[in-house]
Amino acid sequence: MSVLQDIPPQTESSQKQMLHPRASAGGWFVFLMLLGISGYLYLNLFLVTNVPILLSGDQVYFWMNGQRMLYGEHPYVDFFQFTPPGADVFYLFLFKLFGPRIWPINFAVLVLGVALCWVCFLIAQEILERHLALLSTLLFVTLIYTKLLNATHHYFSVLAIMGATAILIRGDSSRKLFIAGALLGIASFFTQTHGFVALAVVTFWLGWERYRTNDSWRSFGKKETILLSGFFLLLLILSAPFIARVGLRQLWYFQVTYVRKVMVHAPETHLLGMPEYANWRALPLLFVLGEYGRHFLVYALLPLTYLLVLVRCHRNRLSGNANFRKIAIVALVGSCLLGELIFSLNWLRLYAVSMAGIILFVWIISTSARFRRYALGSVWALVVLLGLSQPWFAQHSEYRIINLPAGKSAVAGNKFEKLEWGLTHTHVGDFFFEAPWPGMYIPLGVRNPVFLDTASTMLNPPWVEQAVQQLETKHVRYVMWAARLDYPVDANRPRSANIVPLRTYLHTRYRLAKAFQDGDEVWERNSQ
Repeated sequence: MSVLQDIPPQTESSQKQMLHPRASAGGWFVFLMLLGISGYLYLNLFLVTNVPILLSGDQVYFWMNGQRMLYGEHPYVDFFQFTPPGADVFYLFLFKLFGPRIWPINFAVLVLGVALCWVCFLIAQEILERHLALLSTLLFVTLIYTKLLNATHHYFSVLAIMGATAILIRGDSSRKLFIAGALLGIASFFTQTHGFVALAVVTFWLGWERYRTNDSWRSFGKKETILLSGFFLLLLILSAPFIARVGLRQLWYFQVTYVRKVMVHAPETHLLGMPEYANWRALPLLFVLGEYGRHFLVYALLPLTYLLVLVRCHRNRLSGNANFRKIAIVALVGSCLLGELIFSLNWLRLYAVSMAGIILFVWIISTSARFRRYALGSVWALVVLLGLSQPWFAQHSEYRIINLPAGKSAVAGNKFEKLEWGLTHTHVGDFFFEAPWPGMYIPLGVRNPVFLDTASTMLNPPWVEQAVQQLETKHVRYVMWAARLDYPVDANRPRSANIVPLRTYLHTRYRLAKAFQDGDEVWERNSQ
């Protein structure tokens, strides 16, 4: 039987599940579920000896920005930023409370994961039976969230968007619409595109509801006004300090113009944004198969799920079934967030917006009379496999314990070499420019001395000239460099020449002091 077909009358249990999902689970069930998820995430983020594992990923940019704000610097003025400052502000407050240390960062990743799982369960239990809502939540945390453990602006934004979805799925009263709009405004304070896309989706959904129920345009206008009021009020309140300091024109340039010129492009790799392992032949075959099997599963699962669900919702649009109303908004939000990624697709962004697809995937297989038992059994097996293997690998990886200025940490071997060197050559508060990747600022407590985040931010030549001037004025002793930054100038890509003044300055005023195994280098300022 095709999953596109309506559920036949004789499949009573599936029909009951689809039309009359069980009521909300009790508080104790939710508490125990979130407690178990907390323990699971803890084992992926901390060793059993209570030592935090040093994380990586794009979140290190926001750690750096939070640290710079802690020192009194301002985004868009003193340092480069092209997303709204929500994640920067989050890490600023985290560092003000606990200091710029590793364990609060890992704990924040844990809390964010638990919050996402809670929202996932709230949504899933509205359209699924309790055990299936639990399955959706566990599939999300094991297949998606634990793969990243990356508290970037994407996840903060998605948390707010799915929170708004969880509210609207229960009704569209004036209070719910205002709160949902406010949450979407918060989402836009973290990721400018996610929040506005979700706002457009909710507007479309309200219009679709008006058509489905033959409601008046006046009622629709009132609902839309309340939604927009909540959205713009919260976004304006949060953005006001930055608008006052930077100005709308400057904010527009970084958050819109720069993004359009630099961030809108084809998928980041030839494999539709999936990671590419240059040394894949040297890696264990089981690892390569597992990694790409996981990526291909998620890449195929999301668009296919949304297509099937939206087709089914269209067929039942006039049925009066309240459950399809709930399913429709989840599918619309998820599919439009996925569609937004066409402009800059990579696997991290895809995973970050996948919650709705995970919930609906479980809904689809649970409403298939023929395959329900085997499909659900397979998903449970996958959850158990990932749930056991990922903490095991996290606890048994070859980490080395090192006492850093940011606290004792478990560090992978390729990072240990650099951090060990940094401990003997830098002090907390020193200026140290990491041209390839900003991963050492928080662990070592050193500071970025220039406007640029890395030497890859090469849109405007004045930024490079400013970086050279700042390196010279602040007498920065060490600069981390990488061979990949010595790329040749391409006449067909004028932007490739923008880095030349920085490279020239480095090779003129600095000398090679240390070469690491991964190809990164440290250059030390000449004494004369």
